[in-house]
Amino acid sequence: MRTLHFTTRTTAEIIRGELEVHFPGVRFAVTVDMPTEPFGPGLALVGIIVRWPRGPSRDEVEAVVSQYQGLEWNPETGILEENEHMEVTDEGELRQLRYGVDYVFVEGPGDDV
Repeated sequence: MRTLHFTTRTTAEIIRGELEVHFPGVRFAVTVDMPTEPFGPGLALVGIIVRWPRGPSRDEVEAVVSQYQGLEWNPETGILEENEHMEVTDEGELRQLRYGVDYVFVEGPGDDV
């Protein structure tokens, strides 16, 4: 099995493309959320924030972008668990995908953030 690694910025571009396909005409701001001091890049989670002023609901956007998260909160255990991303190519090869983000947050119309 081959593993493909994507950088955080490449993952942001992939998310932008997915949003354009699913919500044509909606303007999204997709930004990288880099860790700040005192943690620094080696000790904190890295994420992407998706914002839009009008259009689809939070649930609709989360359904598209949540698949790119590297971690997911398990409410039963109270632990952040790693998401496994797999795909099968047209040639039948199984590949593991490693996106360069731990989380994707969405802030849509009416969100008080």
